[in-house]
Amino acid sequence: MSLFDVTQSRTTRRSRVYSGRIKRSLLGAGLRHPAIFLHLPKCGGTSLSEALYATVPIHKRVGVIDALSTRRAASVLAFGEDDPWRCHDDLEHGHHTFDLRERLLLTHGCWNTDLVHGHVLLTERVRTHLLGRYKLLTIMRDPVARTISNYRMAVAAGIADRDPDVWLQSPIARAHCTTYLRYLSGQHSVPKDAETASLVYATKALEEFALIGFLEDIEQFAAEFEQLFGAGLSLHKYNQGKGPDIAFTPDQLDRLYEMCAADAALYARAKELQGLAGA
Repeated sequence: MSLFDVTQSRTTRRSRVYSGRIKRSLLGAGLRHPAIFLHLPKCGGTSLSEALYATVPIHKRVGVIDALSTRRAASVLAFGEDDPWRCHDDLEHGHHTFDLRERLLLTHGCWNTDLVHGHVLLTERVRTHLLGRYKLLTIMRDPVARTISNYRMAVAAGIADRDPDVWLQSPIARAHCTTYLRYLSGQHSVPKDAETASLVYATKALEEFALIGFLEDIEQFAAEFEQLFGAGLSLHKYNQGKGPDIAFTPDQLDRLYEMCAADAALYARAKELQGLAGA
């Protein structure tokens, strides 16, 4: 995509957001409840976020906890250098980025921002101080498909090995395969020996979501969002399919499914809570 195309795309997206926000202002119609969109990686949240922003009247606040800028800022704060990879979410020093994002989320909550969106962990402080006032929502997808998408993006970024055998033995594969577990238990990383206890905590945390949608049926999420928040969503698709195609052997896939077991359990429980068990 050329620089002109990128610029035009960004202009179109911003135009959609601001036209939606202005329309909501003219109608005098805000969201019925302030909301936090907990953006789980590679679950369609980038496309959804634009539609969510457009539901907030122009005189109300939208808090965007941006992924790249928080990684860079965390690196500056922790190491004194502006490096977008040093504190990447899925790498060793990612806890610095998540700590910064938690502070930003709490700041927005204390500022009464109407809608806050970002790759944020559901920490105990967030649950204690914000969930009484904010409705929590997210989008999930089949955890193995999500992990493969995350892996492909990491290969394209140069932070994961293209050989699935090498990747499967790496800490970043562990991070990718336990994304739901990490985010819902409020931890940057979950040691293997802490997985059972963390899964209990994360499973309970799912019950605190006002709305959980699924990428496989985003239209249903939009309908339920409108019923709960009183605002329709105008959905467009972006940020799809980045990274090379990677073939897995049957043995590699078996191992991948095993490593995603905790996330699969959380996904199944989320389906139960939304009345979609077996779907």
